[in-house]
Amino acid sequence: MKLLLSLSAALLVITDITAQQTQVEVSSFSFSDGVHPTFSFLFEGTDTKYVESFWKDELKNISASVSNKKEVIGAGAVVPQISADTVRVLMKAEQRKGSPLLTAHVAILATGGFIGPSSDARVFDAAKAFVQQRNTQLRRQLAEQELTLGEKGLAKLNAELQVLQRDKERAEAGIEKSKQRAAEAVIEQERAKAEADELGPRISALQSELATTPSDEGTKELNGLIKDRNRAQDRNRKAQDEERNMTKKADDLAWAIKQNVEDQAKKSEAIAEQTTLVKTLREKLADIR
Repeated sequence: MKLLLSLSAALLVITDITAQQTQVEVSSFSFSDGVHPTFSFLFEGTDTKYVESFWKDELKNISASVSNKKEVIGAGAVVPQISADTVRVLMKAEQRKGSPLLTAHVAILATGGFIGPSSDARVFDAAKAFVQQRNTQLRRQLAEQELTLGEKGLAKLNAELQVLQRDKERAEAGIEKSKQRAAEAVIEQERAKAEADELGPRISALQSELATTPSDEGTKELNGLIKDRNRAQDRNRKAQDEERNMTKKADDLAWAIKQNVEDQAKKSEAIAEQTTLVKTLREKLADIR
């Protein structure tokens, strides 16, 4: 998610940089066989491999052969709006190291030479429109991917917030249950202590009686009373442990709820930012025509 948010922040900055270029520009580029006039387009949020792969696939549909050793080359490409004869299309994407921006260069070789500003106006406009159409298609494809990624990120954040909300509800219920069990443990302590206290004098009296008048029946009764007192004392100790454990559990849950509330606040803030991003991405996609 950190990567997505970083990408999102970068995207919003880059969008301002590239907002002005939505049309193909005329430039030149040094291909492996020399410098040729080109139709160029600026992209953000992608890389050279992706852009060149897109053009390779596009050229496969219209070319006799396609190679991509030093640059993507579509040989014998059929583009009727440019020329009645086949043309040769050279494409190369360049990107400076560390830069999120790249430039796609497309050169088109027709029978009269490489098409550029000095070419026949009709041919030049047709070639420019051909490149514009493909690059707009690629821009739309990239924008759709960005939007999908943004929407998935938003859905993930919302799901995480719901988990936090459910955790908080369970913790609150756990506190109430722990407090109830602690209160019941206090009552059990009082009950067990009272029972042990009540047996104490009876045991002492019987012990005194047996000291002067021993009897098997009296000894049996004494042992039974002592066992009952021991059991009552054990219940009292267990109830004390239960009270301490439940009190600690309630305190731990209260701390967890405090952390949960802070996490929910951070998650809600992230959701608001991601919602803004998704809105921006939708607008960006809608503007691509």
